Amino acid sequence: MIRNFIKTAIRTLRKNIGFTAINVLGLSVGLATCLLIVFYVVDELSYDKYNTKADRIYRVTVKAMLNGHGGEYATTEGPLEAALKDNFPEIDKVTRLIDNNGIAVSASKFSIRKGNSNIQEKKVVYTESSLFDVFTLPMVAGEPKTSLDQPHTAVVTESTAQKYFGKTDVVGQVLTINDTSLYRITGVIKNISLQSHFNYDFFLSFSTLPESHWKGWGYSGVHNYLLLRPGANIKSLESRIAQLEIENSPVQAGVWTTGGNYLKTELTPLLNIHLKSNAELELDKGGSMQYVYIFSFIAVIILLIACVNFMNLSTARSANRAKEVGVRKVLGSARKYLVAQFLTESILVTLLSTIIAIMLAILLLPLFNQISGKQLGFTIQSLTWLVPSLIAIVVVVGFLAGSYPALYLSGFQPIQVLKGKLAFGFKSSLLRSSLVVFQFGISIMLIICTLVIYNQLNYIHNKNLGFDRSQVLVVKNTNILGKQAGVLKQEIKQLPGVANATMSLYQPTGDDRLKTGLFPDREIDVKKDILSEFWSVDDDYINTMGLQLVSGRNFSKQMASDTAAVIVNEAFAQKFGQKDPLGKFIYRDSYGVQQFHIVGVVKNFHFESLRDKISPLVLVYAQDNGAISVKVKTADLSGLMSQIEDKWKRFSPNQQFSYTFMDQDFDATYRSENRLGTLFISFSTLAILIACLGLFGLAAYAAEQRTKEIGIRKVLGASVSGIVGMLSIDFIKLVVVSILVASPLAWYFMNKWLQDFAYRTAFHWWILGIAGAVAILIAFATISFQSVKAALANPVKSLRSE
Repeated sequence: MIRNFIKTAIRTLRKNIGFTAINVLGLSVGLATCLLIVFYVVDELSYDKYNTKADRIYRVTVKAMLNGHGGEYATTEGPLEAALKDNFPEIDKVTRLIDNNGIAVSASKFSIRKGNSNIQEKKVVYTESSLFDVFTLPMVAGEPKTSLDQPHTAVVTESTAQKYFGKTDVVGQVLTINDTSLYRITGVIKNISLQSHFNYDFFLSFSTLPESHWKGWGYSGVHNYLLLRPGANIKSLESRIAQLEIENSPVQAGVWTTGGNYLKTELTPLLNIHLKSNAELELDKGGSMQYVYIFSFIAVIILLIACVNFMNLSTARSANRAKEVGVRKVLGSARKYLVAQFLTESILVTLLSTIIAIMLAILLLPLFNQISGKQLGFTIQSLTWLVPSLIAIVVVVGFLAGSYPALYLSGFQPIQVLKGKLAFGFKSSLLRSSLVVFQFGISIMLIICTLVIYNQLNYIHNKNLGFDRSQVLVVKNTNILGKQAGVLKQEIKQLPGVANATMSLYQPTGDDRLKTGLFPDREIDVKKDILSEFWSVDDDYINTMGLQLVSGRNFSKQMASDTAAVIVNEAFAQKFGQKDPLGKFIYRDSYGVQQFHIVGVVKNFHFESLRDKISPLVLVYAQDNGAISVKVKTADLSGLMSQIEDKWKRFSPNQQFSYTFMDQDFDATYRSENRLGTLFISFSTLAILIACLGLFGLAAYAAEQRTKEIGIRKVLGASVSGIVGMLSIDFIKLVVVSILVASPLAWYFMNKWLQDFAYRTAFHWWILGIAGAVAILIAFATISFQSVKAALANPVKSLRSE
């Protein structure tokens, strides 16, 4: 019986090759898109699952609010580890990591010797041997329990060992870091999974760091991870750790419970860090659970659109299959066998579509990786979930797409069918019309979302940020030159094509930041703390960056008092509370109370994402040789770059010349939004393509069913344009309904998305107009092909049988 079903289904599909081609194309595109999104979602959801104890690993996260300044931070204090071990028996193990953001600038740059040259490395972290007790990082050489116990020891990954030594058996070898520090390699671990919320190549012993980098309870630059014993009470632990933090805080305990201030701790599950943590100072930039939900929703919707095509086309062809059903029933065929026959056809179409979809996905995967920033691929591991998923898709989609047509067609009464009393056609099915509205409604929503995202990105790229990021070259890691960095800056300034240059680690588009508490009085009162960015700059900084002074003056080498001078932004001046802050003093509690006097106020400029409001910032006149920013003004950029590199090599022949441009750094800040925009336009295009395939098929069958009517109208004098309008108007009405349904929904969701930006564009009415016009034009163009073809047909042929 099954064999007969399959043979009959193949014969039917071959007979209606146009119908089959449209369905296969629509389903294969929908399934390929769904498959790519599934790869993305599975990759995002698999982060940190390689850890065998992942369900018992937590990170201590702090949520604090003090004097109106608050946030959520992934770092806590260094001494917390010992306190946790001593006071909380439900904690099995504790380990600490401290990365570039958590240590002094001089210790956060890593230049590692390879042969006669040095390589700048970023994937370096300080930690301890307990790391290997908490996380699953298999060691292929060395003793994990003691590998990082001693100062100046290091553990590296296999790929790093190969990179520096050409082999993996490197225990006992020595790494030279920053030309002066020697680290003995005590272990080699397997390369860390890409699906990890941290991915380092070098693990240096925590005990190497001076205690001043982490010892005090007032310093919170350490990532503390806990391995809990089974059955530990998370809520109880959180409240008790918070109390421990408050008791040891340099801020008086009573302050944390008054005036809206608070200090809380949260134990963030390891598996939530990548997608659900919004804390500052993460070890690596995480993903977004919101985007996982969005893309999962889009995958389901695009697949549904493809299934809707099948359902619509199958029911629209009911006139062609009705007599077949009637004859089968008269000859004794039971309804269940007719249902099985139609479902067999559906599953065969789905199976063929799935095979084509797999090939499409393989072809498109490199492009999808480029857009999404992933490294996805078909691996042995992926087959464990992919093969069962594909089988399930074939069965589920086959039944989903074929169930309604099967039940609808098999339900025809043979007497009515054979007498020709059934009404067929486009207008006869409310469900079919509703499905067309659904298809185009989703497509229109995606078009609107795409337009809003690109409008916001255009706003970001064209907004006056308060500084000039164009043609600014940033030479990195100049701290390794020591005092010669200043000499290099002066020599670069003399080059033709250089408008100006400044030396400072801090750029508005950079990653390096330094927050500190500043006070209006010498008597340090935490209730008056103004949490501010505190950047060391020179007297060329304001001009090179194109900042605008609104009052006061710039720094000056000629004024000896400027060694304690600062320039503040308008946000700081507002927090400071003085109508005219010029000449006023501010104080900082760092190794004693430091006094600074305000000599200028600079106009607010954006040094964080436009998602955040501009926060207080203070520029202090102090030497900082972390980087040199060069304002370039030349048509021969490559020639100037060569000259700057030559000068670098003269000062440091063995050090790698590393640079970037500020506009590139700025674009990197919004890389996720740019990717989102590109993905949305891709998905919108695919959704419209699939919807138009269905509309094309429906228009073809609508024209076929009205062939005689069209012939009669032409004989009676109807014009081609009149017939095209008659055939198109029913479909256009449905597209208009789709616009009316989709527009308010898209407006609601995209307004919520825009709320994430402190600085954003408005949701303009013309976006809805453009999306609607595009949908109508595409739909009309699709329908017109069949309508014009039908209108131009010779009426004699269609009326010959009458």
